Amino acid sequence: MEANKTIVRNVKIEDRLYDLTLDLTTGCVAEIEASGKTMPSAADFARVWDADGLLYLPALSDMHIHLDKHFLGEPWKPLQPFVTLPGQLEFETRMLEALPTRAAERAHRLLQLLLMNGTTAIRTHVDIDPKLGLSHLEDILEVREHFRGRMAIEIVAFPQQGLLRSQSISIMKEALRAGADYVGGVDPAGLDGQVDASLEAMFELGTEFNAGVDLHLHDPGHLGTYTISRFADLTLEASQSGRTAVSHAYCLGQVSEAESRELAQKLSASQVAIMTSVPIDRPMPRVDQLLQEGVRVHVGSDNILDAWSPFGNGDLLARGSRLAEKFGWITDEQLLQTYPLISSDSLVPKVGDRASFSLVNALNARHAIAAVPPREAVFSGGMLVGGRWHVSVRQDQIVLA
Repeated sequence: MEANKTIVRNVKIEDRLYDLTLDLTTGCVAEIEASGKTMPSAADFARVWDADGLLYLPALSDMHIHLDKHFLGEPWKPLQPFVTLPGQLEFETRMLEALPTRAAERAHRLLQLLLMNGTTAIRTHVDIDPKLGLSHLEDILEVREHFRGRMAIEIVAFPQQGLLRSQSISIMKEALRAGADYVGGVDPAGLDGQVDASLEAMFELGTEFNAGVDLHLHDPGHLGTYTISRFADLTLEASQSGRTAVSHAYCLGQVSEAESRELAQKLSASQVAIMTSVPIDRPMPRVDQLLQEGVRVHVGSDNILDAWSPFGNGDLLARGSRLAEKFGWITDEQLLQTYPLISSDSLVPKVGDRASFSLVNALNARHAIAAVPPREAVFSGGMLVGGRWHVSVRQDQIVLA
């Protein structure tokens, strides 16, 4: 008996049906065969599933999210209109301090939601400052261990109150020693008030701890583009190409197309990625232009029911669909170019690939990004972790390996 293997039969990959054998020991795809060639007995495997023609989609990667700051599962919290960034930060601090739950418990809730929607890898920004200390980070590190094998979690030590403004360099070093993977930062001009000093401090931390840098940048217009240009310069100077990112970067949608293209070329040359949550209430980077210039672009959920916004549902496929619709991507080629922005995996699996994917009721991948069908099943490392099948199995009280 192949107790360490699961078979998912009749999975639609492109236009044909295949049987996938998933190795639960390695977490990888062990075999891919055309459906009908073999008829495995349920007794021979840990589990045999019949997808009955459901479409294979790669697992999703949410590259900008905050596990520690949402209110999912908490009583409804009335929000206030955004006026100033310092004022909003004070408001958020008061709301988080009033919550009766730990960040670990809230993170657990959000991770379960992400798994149900097909996301199996994330980059989360975790608040760090001298007053808060490492409490949120310690909780998220604990949760990361709990979800190991199901959810891959990168952690950014995030000085939400401003790296220099809150005098957080010392506590950031503690966070990086404790297990954070990336150096975070926010608005070197608008919050820290010292563009070059703030950026240089981030990259000094990155060099000292051999960590990448991921900057929250809301600063507008030419102030923002100057910041991005300096960020790209410092990326090259620090030999950090391919390990840095600018999140949000609204300014790239606020300057002329000629100016943003010139900066896109610089981002491409320095291998700085752009992370966007696809906002609909403000300008955003010209994603099509960035892709044309060879810039890596990734999508994230960002806020999900927190002190900044009551919106968000943790469905990255829906967020990718919103991006395609926003930019008028309607041809097959355009729809398909959305997937690398929301997933690091291929639409066509190979033997040896991580067995992490979703099954959906869709005609093809183009249809799936346009229609955003529910996830019928979500597998991570060969284990069923989300989707309607998972809900049904849990209700039947069947424990999976």
